[in-house]
Amino acid sequence: MGTETKILDAAAQLLEAHGPAGLTTRTVCEVAGVKAPTLYHHFGDKDGLERALVRRAMAEFMQRKRAPAATADLLEQLRFGWDVAVEFALDRPALYIVFAQQVRSHPELAAEGYALMREKVQRLVDTGRFRLPVDEAARAVWAASQGALSLVGQNMARKDVEATSRLLFDAVVNELSQPSPSTQSPS
Repeated sequence: MGTETKILDAAAQLLEAHGPAGLTTRTVCEVAGVKAPTLYHHFGDKDGLERALVRRAMAEFMQRKRAPAATADLLEQLRFGWDVAVEFALDRPALYIVFAQQVRSHPELAAEGYALMREKVQRLVDTGRFRLPVDEAARAVWAASQGALSLVGQNMARKDVEATSRLLFDAVVNELSQPSPSTQSPS
């Protein structure tokens, strides 16, 4: 195992065991068995270490998100991606908190996830399932998903976060969906 991997593994272990406050460069060095200059050589500073942790987790996350949904239904594929995001955040809440903090100053960390979600929204717009232009619809889906994810780390029961997530998904989808001919008023 390389030095970078050893440091990242130690940081991930500390983060999940003690939360973001327990992730100090001193403790990471102790657990990884390296000196501070080694950590700084590889990551620059604590912010660089956190960014590297987030990048590594995002690679794993995107692999899960890119896995094909077990359905051809485009809306269910969008829901699958949404649910993967919520599950990932609930399974690793401390990492999600660091991710959310890092994305504020480094929005490119979320770019691949946004692009994949936008592709799914594009297909829903192209098939007429969503009535708004793709950029507007994608922003709405993203904002609603971020609202669900913001509940992670707030001492809410998992089932409550999942229930709120389903509610937000259904609400944004209902708003974006084409009205059926039976609900449209006659001209």
